[in-house]
Amino acid sequence: MAWNESFERIRARMHHRMFAYQALFVTRAPEGKQDVDTAPWWAFWRKPKAHALSPAGDIVLRDLAAYCYVGKTTMKVSPSTQQTDPYAMAFAEGRRDVFNRITAMCNLTTEQIERIAAYRSNDE
Repeated sequence: MAWNESFERIRARMHHRMFAYQALFVTRAPEGKQDVDTAPWWAFWRKPKAHALSPAGDIVLRDLAAYCYVGKTTMKVSPSTQQTDPYAMAFAEGRRDVFNRITAMCNLTTEQIERIAAYRSNDE
């Protein structure tokens, strides 16, 4: 794969992820204002199917799963002492706890969480 193709693939993935976060957390602009894109397809990104995540929610949770060490160990080793770093480990566990809180509040099943974690591990 050429360098330009790799760059374009990464750029497209980042744009897709950024749009998903905006679709979840940014409200649409009031009538007459054009600060936020108000295209009709905006609702598609926010609209969940029956008992499923919305497309934007799925992308955001996959990104958070990677950031929050879902499916990975949180044990951290200090580069200077070559010993387990309890502070870094506690920080990583805090990230994981945030992901667990979000999935609990969304009432996601274990199968849905495993699918999200598996998708992220295959994507990396």
